[in-house]
Amino acid sequence: MKKKIILIGFCLVGGILSAQNLTDGLRYSMEELDGTARFKAMSGAFTSLGGDLSAISINPAGSTIFAGGEISVTIANNNTKNAGTRTINSSDFSFSQFGIAVPVPIGNEGWKNIAFGFNYQQTHNFTPQDIHYSGPSNKNLGDYFQYYANGIEQENLMLVEYGADKRPSRRWRLDNLYSAYGQAVRFSPFKLRNALLGYTVGLIKPQSGKTAIDPSMTDAEANAVKNETTYVSNVSGTTFQNIERYTEGGVNRYNFNFAARYDIFSFGINLNSHNVDYREVTRHRENYLNNTASGVRSAYFQNELKTTGSGFSLQLGAIAKIAEGVRIGLSYTSPTWYNLQDETTQSLRVTTESNGDFWANPNVVAVYDRYRFRTPASWTVGASWVWNKSLILSGDYMYKGYGKIHYSSDNLKSENSIIQQTLGDTSTLRFGAEYRFLVNNKLNLFLRGGYRYQQSPYKGDEKYIGNLNGFSTGTGIAFKGMRFDLSYDIAKQDHQPQFYESVLTSSAKFERTYQNLLFSFSFKF
Repeated sequence: MKKKIILIGFCLVGGILSAQNLTDGLRYSMEELDGTARFKAMSGAFTSLGGDLSAISINPAGSTIFAGGEISVTIANNNTKNAGTRTINSSDFSFSQFGIAVPVPIGNEGWKNIAFGFNYQQTHNFTPQDIHYSGPSNKNLGDYFQYYANGIEQENLMLVEYGADKRPSRRWRLDNLYSAYGQAVRFSPFKLRNALLGYTVGLIKPQSGKTAIDPSMTDAEANAVKNETTYVSNVSGTTFQNIERYTEGGVNRYNFNFAARYDIFSFGINLNSHNVDYREVTRHRENYLNNTASGVRSAYFQNELKTTGSGFSLQLGAIAKIAEGVRIGLSYTSPTWYNLQDETTQSLRVTTESNGDFWANPNVVAVYDRYRFRTPASWTVGASWVWNKSLILSGDYMYKGYGKIHYSSDNLKSENSIIQQTLGDTSTLRFGAEYRFLVNNKLNLFLRGGYRYQQSPYKGDEKYIGNLNGFSTGTGIAFKGMRFDLSYDIAKQDHQPQFYESVLTSSAKFERTYQNLLFSFSFKF
């Protein structure tokens, strides 16, 4: 059946499963280290080096270091292992980078050259990030839907409307009522919709136990049924949960670069375009082992989220050659100003002991108004030493304040104070080395290695995303203006995601291991 698509005002979005909050701000603010195989093999320590297409993505002045025009293309195999209550391995092949740099000589003194460049690369790859949690819980979906239903008059959750004679005057289809709540004002659509789903399948019930009006009732009795606002869960006893989250998509960044070199100084600017495509499916299963009173044996709750949109940022950078073979670099990356839009779908099923399955599947795609937020800016400094055109040693330090993530759309501004209280300033260190073997006059062999450390963005003792430590290595060969590079890197980081914003707030802890294999081909022209 074709899904119904409805448009919903932004001011009504407030409670989506995991949308437009601190977690989502971090999702788009914490960029992954990606690029060419050479860049990745040296753990991205290129702020002062330049001369690589991915180097201009962190310091735009780096395009002036190219001796001639260069094109590069990279394919990647990304693998993520999430080790928790169950280990899940996810992998993905992608076309992860393409770039071109064109330096234009001007003279031997003063202004020596200008350079133009373009580089595309992934900054986020969400496809290999599936997670799974299973285990007992002292909270369940009955508690979750009860939380949202309390305070809502029961007549708003009934699929039957009653006339003055206390007989049915209209029967709603679930999809129509679910859609109509997109225009609600008194309660948020998310509150109404969750309450409607839980009520329809019988996970919750009114405290009085009366869910219908009978013609024999008095007006007072009928009004009491319609106006009841207190609900109880139909689930009790031991709950065993099984939660899976599958993600795919990514964020791509396009650098449009211009740089110039004057004497020992290089300066550059990037204008960056960002494209977002994120999709998430959460499948939540519960079994109720001792729930004999209501006969509800299990429940299955599915939520889907799709986020699309675009962003803009700019970068400024400089590189100085302060001594023979010694360079220092400085770059500033502005916030990325994002304009995003969410689409969501929900469905709920309950299995009972005697009456089989009850479904609440509105088959509705809710499309929300666009919202705006910005990521934090960052500063990066670096130094490098090149010895005899054979050995390169380089190091970078980056500062980024995640407390500066900021939602500018009116009804999300309350998230900003939570972000400021929870997230803090971070430091990132990157070190890289490369050694070139001159095999003969035409063939060069390269060996590379690197290390990186990234501090957790959380400033409290409880860190839902931990510190990251990663190592990289790689090799390459160059001849006749062509270079083939291969890199491998591995990084580990603890994660403790929270699946829901309320009630079911217990988080699953697991260790995430990132492994990447990259192959790049580049040639000079």
